[in-house]
Amino acid sequence: MQRGAHVLIGVFASALAIVGSAALAQDMYVYPAKGQSEQQLSTDRYECHRWAVTETGFDPIDVGETGPPRAVRVPVPENKATGATGKGAIAGALAGVVLGHGDDKLKNTAIGAAVGAAVGGAVEANGEMKAQDQARDEAQQRADDMKRTKAEKSMRRANYRRALTACLEGRGYTVR
Repeated sequence: MQRGAHVLIGVFASALAIVGSAALAQDMYVYPAKGQSEQQLSTDRYECHRWAVTETGFDPIDVGETGPPRAVRVPVPENKATGATGKGAIAGALAGVVLGHGDDKLKNTAIGAAVGAAVGGAVEANGEMKAQDQARDEAQQRADDMKRTKAEKSMRRANYRRALTACLEGRGYTVR
């Protein structure tokens, strides 16, 4: 045999080992019911794996299909009403001076500032609550998407296993 052929056989054997370990990782037991050799079992497993991937679009060897659950940080959007308390106090103070009756401009300014700050504070707090509600809604949407994706992957994994089992059984193996 030529040196290139040895390398090719080594690569093929490595691929078979990977596919075999992926199938074993799924607790799949394959019995050669018609006395197939270990070499034939490896070849059939590989070919059935490729067929099952083509049929289902799911490859359990694909690194993107495994891993721990992801945590996604959802930032709270900027409060567009930030600073409304200060702006309200200034506007209220000015209104107190201009609209106030009598000679006590300082008292009218203080009352206007207090009322303006209270109104501005309410506006600012409302803006913060809206921003938090928006972030909470986005986080819930992302969580729902992640659950849906997980359920879809689980279904695709089950479809892959059924396809792999059907292929191997079609080649004369008993699969559990």
